[in-house]
Amino acid sequence: MHIPKFAVRAIAEASTFSTAILQDRQTAASYKSVAGAAITALTKTFSTTSFQWAGVGGWQAANVYNDIMDYDLRTGEKNFRDTYGAYLFTISTSTAAQQKVSSTDNFNDDQLWWCLAMLRAYQNYGHKELLDQTIKQWKAIGANAQVFKADQGTKVTKGGITRKDPIPATCDVDGAVYWSSDATSGLNAISTGLYAQVGSWLYALTGDKQYLGPSQAALGWLQRMMMDTKTGILNIDSYTMDGCTKHFGSLTYNTGVYIGTLTSLYLSTGDVKYLNAANLSMTSTVYGGFGNGKDTPLVVDQQADLTKPGDGVQWRDVLFRNVADFYVSAGGKGGVSDGLKAQTRKWFKANYDQIQSKARFGDNYAANWFGLIKSGSDWGTGSVLSVLIGSMMV
Repeated sequence: MHIPKFAVRAIAEASTFSTAILQDRQTAASYKSVAGAAITALTKTFSTTSFQWAGVGGWQAANVYNDIMDYDLRTGEKNFRDTYGAYLFTISTSTAAQQKVSSTDNFNDDQLWWCLAMLRAYQNYGHKELLDQTIKQWKAIGANAQVFKADQGTKVTKGGITRKDPIPATCDVDGAVYWSSDATSGLNAISTGLYAQVGSWLYALTGDKQYLGPSQAALGWLQRMMMDTKTGILNIDSYTMDGCTKHFGSLTYNTGVYIGTLTSLYLSTGDVKYLNAANLSMTSTVYGGFGNGKDTPLVVDQQADLTKPGDGVQWRDVLFRNVADFYVSAGGKGGVSDGLKAQTRKWFKANYDQIQSKARFGDNYAANWFGLIKSGSDWGTGSVLSVLIGSMMV
């Protein structure tokens, strides 16, 4: 399958991960081995009929697929092309498969997680169907769920959906995306951030500016309305339109997706404002922005009390994946200072060591990184993949 020249250039920049880079750290090869073994361990509970794992489904499964695609991208190998790559191809082309994994359900964030996984598979293996399905879903979400300044002071009807609460005239929604197609849905950081990230990836891969403007608008709303401007951490999770009510929450995956969007826009546009914004968020993150433990201040402790499956299991995974992507992609262009690189390595090592000492059980892992779960699982292993893979990269 032909890949556009612009995409080939972007892929080459993103995927350069030579043996020399692997050997940059003496133990890098062992990091690679540990990550590969964890992915292989996941096959034990994977269903080739549901395209998911026994304990990992829906949007969380999409993130595990994304991590596996990252492994193939960063190693330059195609170890999982004929398994998880092929399953993503099926998901992109089969309505029945899409229904099984909920990749086209009523939640915009669910859809967009799958779009990211499909785009990574497209980068790895080609197959335009993966790109086409991503474009189809992204465009539909934009038409049905993204709002702008002109929508303020109105009761929004788009895509056959009339929203229950009118948007207050003074409520800044310019660029935001509704969480779902439910009439009562609010506007949230994760759907808006993912819409921006998928759009920025589409722009990087195709060079088509139709993806750039809406992504920039979504990013602008996050920066104005959802972020602590001093730290670059997204600390507001959502708004509901009953009085433009804000709902606080510094969820790791919101900031992770934000960093990922900035990384992509910096690489594709060369505009230093995206680099500067990413460096601020990165600095806050790797100097302990999501860790408050006295003895382990760099270890991400969100969900430190987690003992069973739930949405929070995969939040941290998103942050680590996007931090690693920034380190490799922007760092390769000289956009990351030596000091920030060193601190990022230190941050990864602190979390990697914590996981290895408190959550590893053979090649399987627990989702609690503080010793509250005494056995490994597929949902636990999926939750640590981006730490394992990121450690291999940094």
